[in-house]
Amino acid sequence: MMVNSMKTTLFVSLILLFCAQLQAQKQMDPKMIEMIKSKKVAFITEQVGLTSQEGEKFWPVYNQLEKERYALMDKRKDLEESTDDKTVKNDEYYRKLANEIISMHIKEAKLIEEGNAKFLSILPAEKVVKLYRSERKFRSYLMHEMRKKDDDKPGK
Repeated sequence: MMVNSMKTTLFVSLILLFCAQLQAQKQMDPKMIEMIKSKKVAFITEQVGLTSQEGEKFWPVYNQLEKERYALMDKRKDLEESTDDKTVKNDEYYRKLANEIISMHIKEAKLIEEGNAKFLSILPAEKVVKLYRSERKFRSYLMHEMRKKDDDKPGK
């Protein structure tokens, strides 16, 4: 029971963090996104200690999983925002929408689980754990940098 609770907490935390990252990406220009991606690659490579041979196998898998996760998050966000049109909807509509949103969460969780299995087939388990930690550290770094830029804007 404790393991399921921990998995649920981890899952919800990951989803919230990825949503924040996705939202930040949608508000940036493509050059900024590419710069962030290259910094992320360098950061993760260093933090995890990826060898060049590991990196050759790891990055294509990681990038594909990220692409699929962002697509699922976009679909879920669209579902969540589908109620913004202010038209009156009935309970049946909202029940169906709630189930579709949860379905997207479940698909994301399954994708994360599949990614974990793929990572473990490429990297030693210690490096996979370092990967997850480095992703969190990079998000923190990124948020700190964004706040710093906001604070540096004139008028603040």
